[in-house]
Amino acid sequence: MINKIKKSKFFKNSILYTIGGMMTPLIGFIMLPIYTNYLPPSEYGIMTTVQSLVGMFQIFLLLSLNGAVTRFYYDFLDNKTEQRKYLGTIYIFVFLFATAISILMLILHQFIGGVLFSNIPVKPYYFYMIGLSWLNALLALPLALLRAQEKAGLFVAINIIKALIIMSLTMYFIIVKGLGAISALASQSIILSLTVIILLIYSLKYISLKISILFIKNSLWFSLPLLPHVASGWIISSSDRVILEKFVSLDKLGVYSLAVQVSMVLSLFYTSVNNALVPRYTSLRKENKNIESQKLLKSFYYIVIIFGAISIPIAMLGTKLLSSDSYNYALWLIPFLIVGHILKGIYYIPVAKLFYNKSTRAIATSSSIAAVVNILVNLTLIPFIGVPGAVVSTIIAEIIRTLLIYKASLKTESI
Repeated sequence: MINKIKKSKFFKNSILYTIGGMMTPLIGFIMLPIYTNYLPPSEYGIMTTVQSLVGMFQIFLLLSLNGAVTRFYYDFLDNKTEQRKYLGTIYIFVFLFATAISILMLILHQFIGGVLFSNIPVKPYYFYMIGLSWLNALLALPLALLRAQEKAGLFVAINIIKALIIMSLTMYFIIVKGLGAISALASQSIILSLTVIILLIYSLKYISLKISILFIKNSLWFSLPLLPHVASGWIISSSDRVILEKFVSLDKLGVYSLAVQVSMVLSLFYTSVNNALVPRYTSLRKENKNIESQKLLKSFYYIVIIFGAISIPIAMLGTKLLSSDSYNYALWLIPFLIVGHILKGIYYIPVAKLFYNKSTRAIATSSSIAAVVNILVNLTLIPFIGVPGAVVSTIIAEIIRTLLIYKASLKTESI
């Protein structure tokens, strides 16, 4: 049994993806003493709120086409010429679309910035938000290509090197230059720019600089229904900070943001394992190895439950040891937020089935309903009870999304 696990490509890639994916939260823990001792809660709240908004805008600049690359790559395994043409089409389209939308948003910075921020200055934070969103959208495609190729080692190496350099540069900007909340945003902008250039050069040997309208239409037909699914993840995990910024002080926002960042470690771990799960599950289903594919999903389920349970005391202890006393309230928020991430981990299982069957509309429907519920609960509770309202809305939304997606999955598999 142990030898069989060791030989499993899913197991090996899961370990590699986990190492790479966990570098960001690990560095976050290393940076906790620096953030909490050199930045007041208000500055920390600004930094993490801008970073969460980057996640939202990146989604719309990318149109979830990284998911299309991961899925359609396998349809061209026997025709490398068409595969190169397909990848080139998606790369060119995303670059043109993301650039055009980013320029438009920069032109409208006063209006959009005024809507997004109440207490956070539009300049320079809005401009960092747009720049980082654009860079992350461009970076997502070559990373999706590496996932599709199951080059987990290279994927991990890139993430580790990138994370370490960003950490070092951030420490320099905070401690030596005293740049405050701008420190992490500036270091990410510099290192992401270099990473995007390097990975685009790497991708050139796998793409043709040609464009096919048919490939764009087919990919958008597949990916656009995923937008609510992907956006709902952001809404459930991050929109509460945008709403909190309008109703609570920046200090309280900073404390809540710390609890979110710490609990997010578990979600990033699940995402890392899921990066190995999806291509392996798709490959097994393509080969009609249905028993093996079901065992794969069962293994992932046990990983979610076991690691979720042990993460609660570890997260609380780590936060207590590494953060200053002004952030102590975050300790009592962490367990509840982790429960929400456990539900999200379970949610990945039926999504893998629907993703393979290209039933992305079912994913979109369940995600959209959960996201709407999340916003409504946030808007109802936060003005009256503040931070606890954000916690409650997260758990409710994850429960609804998981139940709906399981129902859709059962229906699709029976068909």
